[in-house]
Amino acid sequence: MDLTHKTVLVIGATGALGSLIANTLAERGATVVGTARSNESAARLPASLGQSLLLDCEDPASVHALAAYLVERPEPLDGIINAAGIVGFGTAEATTAADALRLMTVNHLAPAELISRVLPRLAESAAAGREPVIVGITGIVSEQAFPGMSAYVASKTAHAAWLRALALEIRRHKVRVLDAHPGHTETGLTGRAVFGAAPAFPAGMTAEHVVSVIVSAIVADETTLASERFTA
Repeated sequence: MDLTHKTVLVIGATGALGSLIANTLAERGATVVGTARSNESAARLPASLGQSLLLDCEDPASVHALAAYLVERPEPLDGIINAAGIVGFGTAEATTAADALRLMTVNHLAPAELISRVLPRLAESAAAGREPVIVGITGIVSEQAFPGMSAYVASKTAHAAWLRALALEIRRHKVRVLDAHPGHTETGLTGRAVFGAAPAFPAGMTAEHVVSVIVSAIVADETTLASERFTA
């Protein structure tokens, strides 16, 4: 996929991975549309963005509003990269249904709904020969379960399974789906857990390394990035 003159939406462009992805895509000639959760967090959006939008994955009205805007937006949409996410820690016994639902909403349900609603725009891109792509970053937890993270593992595994099914459904439209499974990465996410306390993780990969692997896979038209690819 040649990124030159492509328009790509980066969900969660204020985060460590999202901001680096946005900057890297822009450096390669793409027009990047990035989302922030609020007007306050929008101050952390990278200056490389062609457009800044709001998306609160915990607010259904926000998801619906952004989807409606993207559907009506006259400019093309050639890609969606979901770099948003939250984490929580605790045993299955200690995790409340409300906390588990919060992770499932942000990590799977909200981005899945947004992507589903704008699929016609990606189909238009494919029909125009622009090689659209949908990218998820579900991480190593979608391959391997870890204790004390049951709700987080469930939310990421759900999204990974959904992406696999989506890829089968939309391949006739020539819309590519790529799911990335990096291991622990030093993004600061574990220090911002929405519930529980993070265990002592070993030093993780750098965000720069992870983004480099992901963007290279986007350009190379790949459809999966197993965890081993990030340590090779």
